[in-house]
Amino acid sequence: MKAIQFTQHGAYENLKLIELPAPDLLQGQLLVKVNFAAINPVDNTIRAGLIPQAQRLPMILGNEAAGIVVKGNNQFPDGTRVIISAFTPAGGIRGIASDGAWQSHLALYPEELIKTPANLSDQEAASVFVGFFSAQACLNKADFAPSKTVLSLAVGGAVGNAGVQLAKAHGASLVITTAGSASKAKAAELAGFENVINLENESINEGVMRITGGKGVDIVIDSVGGNLTGNAIKALARNGIIVNIGYSAGAQFTANITDFVWKGLQMRGQSLSGWFTAEQQQYVWNQLLPLLANGSVKPTVAKVFDAADAPEAQRYLIEEKPFGKVLIKF
Repeated sequence: MKAIQFTQHGAYENLKLIELPAPDLLQGQLLVKVNFAAINPVDNTIRAGLIPQAQRLPMILGNEAAGIVVKGNNQFPDGTRVIISAFTPAGGIRGIASDGAWQSHLALYPEELIKTPANLSDQEAASVFVGFFSAQACLNKADFAPSKTVLSLAVGGAVGNAGVQLAKAHGASLVITTAGSASKAKAAELAGFENVINLENESINEGVMRITGGKGVDIVIDSVGGNLTGNAIKALARNGIIVNIGYSAGAQFTANITDFVWKGLQMRGQSLSGWFTAEQQQYVWNQLLPLLANGSVKPTVAKVFDAADAPEAQRYLIEEKPFGKVLIKF
């Protein structure tokens, strides 16, 4: 079988397409042929050597993928199309503390698989987990309820994009998002997204106050971090909640403590690794799958690369910052 592996930290080119023996199936495991796997910013961070908790080298990256069962059981017969969960049986995240999904074949337990809704392509199915599971978890963490107003940062990113779609599908009275450039703002508008703040023209706070008539928003989903976090806090309404799940733009920010004191704001952190039991995972999937199945929400795919072009695919995601997911095809 094929896999994308690196044996030392450093450049994109350290990612190599190699041949490995097909995986042996343990009792209860199924064999899944991976058709598409997604690339996420955390993969770049690990390859660069910036996550000490990551598995020792050599390593195979990849949190999410989709494919077809080739050796199944009664629950997942041969030929079943599946989304591969980013959660390992131990509750960790695939591709961080263990080898990931950038492999043509995986030995997996049934609880690591979700049946792909019929209306989703394999490309879209491979783009679901990190964005939509994360965004739904953030809405839950923020005590979302219909009629609340939501700001989901970074419409071009997986979590930001999913946050916008899910908030709208769940009945938010107003959903706002941001784009880091005029080209991304235009792409978002062409894709049907509304209330897009172009950060080349105005700050988050300025844009939110313009759109809300000075009221601010009830909830912020922040998957970006850095200076944007501090500015997003300013955009919160009284008793507002910001949920932070990423910091690709930086781990430090500046905020005014008086906003928290006088406006009663809350900041809540959200992570995936180690936080979700099997029952809690299923709860989130029960929220997501009906929306995916009826087309209320849908992943956005930016570009697909062949597995042999993994270095360029990762460079494209990190440096070109496309609108939508970047995938590897096996």
